[in-house]
Amino acid sequence: MDRRKFLRMSALSSTSAMLLNGHSLSAFSQTNLLNRIPQSVIGDRALVLVQLRGGNDGLNTLIPIAQYDDYARLRPTIRIKETGLHGGIPLDDTLASSQQAYLHPSLTGLKSLYDEGKLNILHAVGYPQLNRSHFASRAIMFQGGDGTIENSGKPDGWMARFLYSAYDHEKCLDPLGIQLGSNKPSLGFQSSHEHKVDLNLSGQDVSGYYSIVSNIGNPSPEIPVSDYGSALAHISNIERGISTYSKRISEVFDIGLSKRNAGSTINYPSNNKLADQLKTVATLIRGGSKTKVFLVSYNGFDTHGNQVQSESESHIGKHADLLKDVGDALKYFQDDLKMLGIEDQVVSATFTEFGRKPVENGNLGTDHGNLGPMFVVGKHVQGGVSGDHVDLTKVTELYDNELMQHDYRQVFTSIISDFLGATNASIVETEFEDFSASKLNLIDANQKADTSLSLETILKDKIVTLSENPVSSSFNINYISNRYFRGRIELKSMAGSSVFNMRQDFVPRLNVVPIEISHLISGVYILGMFDEKNQPFHKQKIFKK
Repeated sequence: MDRRKFLRMSALSSTSAMLLNGHSLSAFSQTNLLNRIPQSVIGDRALVLVQLRGGNDGLNTLIPIAQYDDYARLRPTIRIKETGLHGGIPLDDTLASSQQAYLHPSLTGLKSLYDEGKLNILHAVGYPQLNRSHFASRAIMFQGGDGTIENSGKPDGWMARFLYSAYDHEKCLDPLGIQLGSNKPSLGFQSSHEHKVDLNLSGQDVSGYYSIVSNIGNPSPEIPVSDYGSALAHISNIERGISTYSKRISEVFDIGLSKRNAGSTINYPSNNKLADQLKTVATLIRGGSKTKVFLVSYNGFDTHGNQVQSESESHIGKHADLLKDVGDALKYFQDDLKMLGIEDQVVSATFTEFGRKPVENGNLGTDHGNLGPMFVVGKHVQGGVSGDHVDLTKVTELYDNELMQHDYRQVFTSIISDFLGATNASIVETEFEDFSASKLNLIDANQKADTSLSLETILKDKIVTLSENPVSSSFNINYISNRYFRGRIELKSMAGSSVFNMRQDFVPRLNVVPIEISHLISGVYILGMFDEKNQPFHKQKIFKK
């Protein structure tokens, strides 16, 4: 690849994509805000997100034993058999009847993880106003939305917001987020803060990655003083970032590979693309990578037809093959982490853009639905089942959205807070503050991260009140500060543009701050309050009439 071609690619792209160990990989750029996570946590722990692209059929993944007759009514042809050689796998007969389930017969790997106390199964996960378009629903989930119009079109992804709010780029040698398994950059890492490193090396494995990239940026270009010069300087800065990441990733991967050869006897299943991605993740972490969020993906879950082989052979078919790959990959990955001595450092979570309809479609398949299960895996995960099976007695075509038991943002908030150590300020900046009070018990109590830096250190009683909301032309912000500091107050549009920004002295008494917004058009705005280190500690919606 010559320099001119590389620069053209950099200018046109918006995230990086590279191949690592034969898999497409994207690197999320380093961030610029102060680290708010305790050093004891930031050093090692990582979250691995496993995206099941296409909409996994949760009802054939996890079959309710107590409601088997209603399940069979909805799925007379594609149902998993209750008994026999190819029947469902009983999960746990000590559970309440509302939780007892058969796992799909292909999910022997997940069954082993459950028996080891390393799996938590969450029922009926979704978001309030579900969109059954693949593209739209993925965008909503990666942006941290709820499906409503007022929360649509966010300029960045929730993973980017979390990483920007939680980590210091000067202390992180590794990309804070890494994507594997897809040439298309994830919206979850999309950011409005800064341009990311851009790269796409087709067919390049890690051993050749650094040698190619290190030759691209020499010699450095002479940069003229002009608008074109500014653009060229921007591209040149991107190059330097790419080179930094390439060397670090190559070194980390090579170290991990040597330690793997010396310490792990796990032979991942062949022809399993998800397992290959997870093996690469384990190798990077064993090599010393401090990347905080890994995103891997597996395609094929859009099973409108031929989900099962036939009515008599419902245990095999397209869905069975997919589930076997997922269950086996997660099991081998967890065993590998243990053999490599890094099992303490990782929690994995599966998610999919939506579930399938509870009723079959007549083509040996299922159509786009809404609710479905999530699986959270790890040594320090609180094993068991969260929630109950959805009541199938009144279900015909779709689940009623009111039957949703867990919001996907609630799950991610629980993990990034209790495992990665995200403080309240980081949760606010991630825009997941609505779920801070409803975190799930997914991490073992003795392993939960210290998040002592919280809103309690800023405001008395953590209370902020508004004189009115919705607002006509002006309103007052009322609060009592615990101490004196000079911070700021900002209003942003839902598109992310700042429409009001002022410095504010927070004093240890009742503060009444008048805000004039008569010049703003009607709509929804986000009120943010920031401390003296520019860290957010409060955020809420303002409705302008």
